[in-house]
Amino acid sequence: MSDPTDAAAARERWARSPRGPLALVTAQRVDQPQQVWPVPGQWAPAVGGLTVTATADDGVVVDGIPVDGTVLVAGDDAVVASSLSFPDGMVGTVAASAGSHTLRVWDAASDAIARFARIDRFPSSDASVTTGNYVPVGGQEAPGHVLDAAGDPLEVAGTVTTSVDGVVVELVAVRSAPFEGAARLQLIVQDGTSVLPETDPDSSYSMGRFLFIDDPGAEADVELDWNRLVLPPCAFSYQFACPIPPVSNRMSVPIRAGERHPIDVDGAVFH
Repeated sequence: MSDPTDAAAARERWARSPRGPLALVTAQRVDQPQQVWPVPGQWAPAVGGLTVTATADDGVVVDGIPVDGTVLVAGDDAVVASSLSFPDGMVGTVAASAGSHTLRVWDAASDAIARFARIDRFPSSDASVTTGNYVPVGGQEAPGHVLDAAGDPLEVAGTVTTSVDGVVVELVAVRSAPFEGAARLQLIVQDGTSVLPETDPDSSYSMGRFLFIDDPGAEADVELDWNRLVLPPCAFSYQFACPIPPVSNRMSVPIRAGERHPIDVDGAVFH
């Protein structure tokens, strides 16, 4: 088993980074002209992104140019997405989502970053490293409730059959974004620890956790290091939508490994 210390530290740096989940203060779908808290301007849907109408005094900057009138803010589905910034150091992104666009606002000085202390974890154990058999199926869309951050169905890559504490399970694996140039698969799982913390002191985040594994590209045995179970972004911010694990990925057996909860400076679970 690899030493998880560096990975744990990197995860906490990611959580509190300027574009980490604790910095996301708003994620609002714009399907009609409207204002969006906490930033200035009037926002409206447009082909390729959103328009913003603002005055120079509002301090909205698109692609390096202060806005004084109405301009297009290109979304991440455009050839080149626009850069977007606001007063007080906040920045924005426009994400394509299920036929419309969502304005996301990131605040590097958010209250959530100030509150965050650490990610609580189960103790690492060699016993939590197991193997499974991966069988690709390819080309299917996951059920509509298994969505990516843009609200689109994830692609089912295959299944992983393994034994968890003596119980044989067949888990749906969805395709993940490449990591450091290598293809990866993602397991979205709930287990016997996925309960509210007030009901069980040995709990993990109730909506489930993620395990990323290397994509072998063909049927093969794969390593499942459950010590590397990580929290989804929604564990840190309500502005993210949690993907609900497929039915086959909801296990009653507890997996006491990996990340459990974000913890605030008072020692309490975030939410």
